[in-house]
Amino acid sequence: MPDVGSAPRLAEREVLAFLKATADDQLAFARRLIATPSPNPPGDERAVARLVRERLAELGTRDITVLSAEISRPNLIVRIPGRGPGKTLILSGHLDTKPPGDLSRWRVHPYDAAVFGGVLRGLGSVDMKAAVAAMVYAGAALDRVGGWAGELDLVLTADEEGGSTLGSKWLAEQGHLEADAAIIGEPCGVIREWESIGVVCRGSALFDIEVVGTQMHSSVSDRFDPVNATVEMAWLIAKMHSELLDHLTYRPHHLGGTHPTVNIGVMVEGGVFYGVYPGKARFSSDIRLVPGMTCQSITADLEGFLDQAKAENPRLDATLKMVGCSEATEIPFDHPVVTALQHASHQVLGERVEPAVFPGATDALSFQGIAGIPSVAAFGPGLLPRAHAPNERLSMYGVNQAARIYALAALRYLASS
Repeated sequence: MPDVGSAPRLAEREVLAFLKATADDQLAFARRLIATPSPNPPGDERAVARLVRERLAELGTRDITVLSAEISRPNLIVRIPGRGPGKTLILSGHLDTKPPGDLSRWRVHPYDAAVFGGVLRGLGSVDMKAAVAAMVYAGAALDRVGGWAGELDLVLTADEEGGSTLGSKWLAEQGHLEADAAIIGEPCGVIREWESIGVVCRGSALFDIEVVGTQMHSSVSDRFDPVNATVEMAWLIAKMHSELLDHLTYRPHHLGGTHPTVNIGVMVEGGVFYGVYPGKARFSSDIRLVPGMTCQSITADLEGFLDQAKAENPRLDATLKMVGCSEATEIPFDHPVVTALQHASHQVLGERVEPAVFPGATDALSFQGIAGIPSVAAFGPGLLPRAHAPNERLSMYGVNQAARIYALAALRYLASS
C-alpha cells in the first residue's frame, strides 16, 4: 500500500531545502525592498512593486496581476496553483511604509538597509518589507515543488499606511479578494519577536471634534466675555484623555482582557493669527475597538460623553464628526489556518506560539471585514513598537524564519480537509 503521507513530507523537505539554499538571497532582497523608498504619504509603490515582480519572474513565478485604483498605487496578486483542486490561502503584506520623520533621530539612514550585529535596520524592515520578502520566497518555494493541491496567492497591497483606501479595501470592495483563509504578515511581537498569533484585529474609530468660540479683535478680549475656542478645546481634550475610557461600552476580551485604546488629540489646530481671538479649534482622535464594539455604539458613547461635557461646561460649543470606523475582526484560535501556523512555527522556532489580540488594525479589516475571508490579523517578524519609529530594526534571521513558517503553514493548511 502506498504511503499517503509521503508526498506532503517530500514537499516539505524540498521547500525547506530551497529556502535554506536561498537564505542569503532572501535577506539581500529584503534589503533592496527597504532601500527602495515607498513612504505614505505621499504614497507611490510603483518602484517597490516593480522589484517584487522582477524577483518573482527571476524565481520562475509569473502569474502576476497588477490592479490599481490609481496608476501610482499598484496592488499585486500573485497566483500559485497546486497540482489539483483544493482550498485557497492568501499571504498578504503591504508595500508602503510610514515616512521616516526626523532624520536626525536615525543612527543610520532609513534607506541604507544596513545589517550589522545580527540586525537588519531601515525604514520598513519591521513594517513590513522583511515579511514581503519572506512571502515572495515562500511562494516561489511552493511553486517549485509538487505534492500539494489548491492555490496559494500572494496579495501585496498599496496604501495600508494611509488607511487601505487604494489597497486592500479597494480590492475587497471591487471583488478581487477570494480565498478560504488569509495570513497578514504584520509584526506580531510586542516584547519579543514571534510572540503571538494575532487572531483578533482591533477596529478603529477616527473622529474630529470642532469647538466654536468668539472670533474678535484680541486687544479688547478683556472688555467682553468671549469664548476662547482653543482654551475650551484644551479643557475638553484633558477631560476626554482622563475620563473617556470609563464611558465606553465594551466587554474585555477573553484573551488577556484587552480594553479599547483611547488616543485623544493626535492632531490639533486652532485660531487664525496673532491679534485674532480664536473662534474655532479642532482636534482629531482615534480609538482602537475590541470585538463587540460597533460603529453605532462608539458613536453613541462619544455623543453621550460630549453631551455630559456640555452640561458641565456651558461655554463649550463642540460638535462631533466621525471620520471613519472599522469594527474588529476575530478568527477562532482552533481555525485550521491558526493551527497550521502553530505547527509551522514550532518546526521553525522550536516553540508553540499562542493566539492573542493584536494591538493594532491591519488589512484583516478588509480581508475579513469586507471580503469575508477568515484572516490571521498579524503573524510576521519584528516588534510592533519598533514600527513607525526611528531606527526601525529586526533580527536579520527573521526573514528566513518567516519564509519557512509561511511555506510550511501553507503546505499544512492546503493539505487540511
